[in-house]
This record gives sequence, structure tokens and C-alpha cells, in this order.
Amino acid sequence: MRLHLLAIPHTVTRAEFSHCAFTQKVRRFGPMMRATGYRVIHYGVAGSEAHADEDVILMDQDEHRALLGHDYHVTGAGFYGDDAQDGSALYRQWNLYAREALKARVEPEDCILLPFGHAHAAAIRGLPVLAAGASAIESGIGYYDCLLPWRIYESYAARHAAMGREGRHGVSRETTRLEFVVPNYYDIAEWQAGDGSGDYIAFMARLTKGKGLDIVLDVARARPDVAFKIAGQGNIDAWELPPNVEYVGVLRDVERAAFLGKARALMNPSTYVEPFGGAVVEAALCGTPSITTDFGAFVETVRQHDTGIRGTVLPDFVRAVDDVRGLSRGRIRARAQQRYGTLAIGLRYAEVFDTVADATRAGRFPATGW
Repeated sequence: MRLHLLAIPHTVTRAEFSHCAFTQKVRRFGPMMRATGYRVIHYGVAGSEAHADEDVILMDQDEHRALLGHDYHVTGAGFYGDDAQDGSALYRQWNLYAREALKARVEPEDCILLPFGHAHAAAIRGLPVLAAGASAIESGIGYYDCLLPWRIYESYAARHAAMGREGRHGVSRETTRLEFVVPNYYDIAEWQAGDGSGDYIAFMARLTKGKGLDIVLDVARARPDVAFKIAGQGNIDAWELPPNVEYVGVLRDVERAAFLGKARALMNPSTYVEPFGGAVVEAALCGTPSITTDFGAFVETVRQHDTGIRGTVLPDFVRAVDDVRGLSRGRIRARAQQRYGTLAIGLRYAEVFDTVADATRAGRFPATGW
């Protein structure tokens, strides 16, 4: 089985787009799976650094930027905005090119990977080879509007939330579905150990209530003696920042590790069921504990009073600002490296694709009616 990996259409598969977790999953996937013996073919924009066995260029950067409609690093753009819609000019053209490239390359028993769900639907809908023995799977579900019956979720929280959303209360033996859980993965060499020397509470996410920014600001108001630093995409002018809060902009590549490593803790109190919340694991890879809400993927990624503190009400978060001082940064980092490094996660993905290959050879294909 060869793995055909579709990139994220509104970015380029490079480290500089580290503010997009989906782009970085694509970037790290090739080296991770090649190390397990799989052949990976990446489909994306010229200038990508996917380190796959083959890099299929769908369009050059001039065409890509023109269809995108703005420069790459416009604050607040390039994630869950209009760029990420199947109906945009960029997505229509990108998927048209991808479809033709897949027709020319995919063979029976190969697998097409969709890392961004519905965004790639037009590229594979009705693709003849999918009825001739090839398969398609959503390869890292960190969202809740799923497309295919064959899926890899980033957390059990994401899987359970998707099942509830779809009104499914279990799994039938007769189902054509294949569903797995494999967490996000990281090149641990990119995340250096930090010492917390900045002694600030960090927030690194989109500047929305959903990510809990309003809670962070309330904690900052309750603790004027503690410094807070905010990083992320969005309109910071829409928020009233207390004097002890500093906005540092959108951080990319090595800036993220430096920011997280110097923090006393990362505060990430998402108010929706977080499918993964990668910043928490990125902080842990630097040895930095996290303060989060007590549901969603955080129940899987944050070990209570060991690698962080999960809270329910505002006083929980206020107390946690001091309580995290007693947590071992070395222990936090070692656990994250063991659980989320590409070496460990690559083997888990290999098990998934071995199962997919067996199902494909047995003639068990995902439903094509979507």
C-alpha cells in the first residue's frame, strides 16, 4: 500500500506555517511513515517541505497566493476562515488539480489520506479507483464535521463526540466502518527543554472565547501580580487587556518552543470539546505544565496534578497559577516525548494502515454514497 497524502490547500507544507496544526501534521507525516517502511506521496504547492518519497506539485506559489487572495501571513487568516471552505476559488482549483493527479497515480490497494476532511471532498468524490480497490481515510480528525466512514481521530474525546453528533451509540459487527484513535505526533528535536525563566502564564491559540481567552483574562485580572502573555491569530483589539497582559502576536516555527519553554505554565481553558489541543502537548514537550478545562482531549493529554491541572470554575484556574510550580518539568517533558514522538506514533499509524490494507484486500471498501 502506498499512502497518497493531500496537503492543506490554504497553506504550504512548511515549518513557517506552524500556526496551523493541520499543516504541521502533513509536514511531519512523510518522514514518520517512511521510517516505518511505507511509501508516501505528497500533493501540495511548490516549495513544500514534506520530505515524502514523491512530491506532486499541484500549483506554483504565485497561483496559490493569487487564489488565496492575500499574503500568506495575514493575522487571523489561513485557518478556520473563508480560505478553508470547499466553495472558495482556491479550494475549487486545488481540488481539481488534486483529482487529476490522483487519477494518474493511485492504484488499487493504495490509500488516499484526507487530513482536513470535507476540504478535500471534491478531490476524491466518485474517483473511479475507489471502486476498484483503493481506499480513502480521514487521517487525523481534529474537527467534528466528518466526511468518510474510515477515520483516524486524534483523541477518544473526538471519536465519542463525533459518534454523539451522528446519533451513533455503538458499533455493529456488520458495519463497513473502520475507526481508530491515534494522537497527534511531533518531532521531539524541534521542542527544546525550557526552564520557565520568564515566569509568565502563556496562552497560545486562536483569540476566541471557544479557546477560553476570556477566562484567561479574568484570571489575569484576579492575579495582577502575575504576568500573562497572549499569542495567536485573531483581532486582539476586540479584547480589553489588563495591564499585566501582553500580546506577542502570531508565533511560528522555533518561536513557539521558546515562548512555551519560558512560561511558568500554558493556560488553555477551551470551552468546547477540544479534539486535541496541540499547544498543550507542545508545551509539555518543552517541560511546561498546562492549565486546562476538565473535559475533551485534555482528560487524555493532561494528567491531573502531574503534568498539569484541569479546572472547572474560575477559582480552580486562579489557584492553579501557583499550584503548577510544584510540578516536575523533567517528568512532564519525558512523558510527552514518550507518548507523542513520531517514533512511537508512527508505529501506531503503521498498525492502522496494516488493518486498512487487510480490509481492502478482503474486498471491504468504505461506503461511496457520501
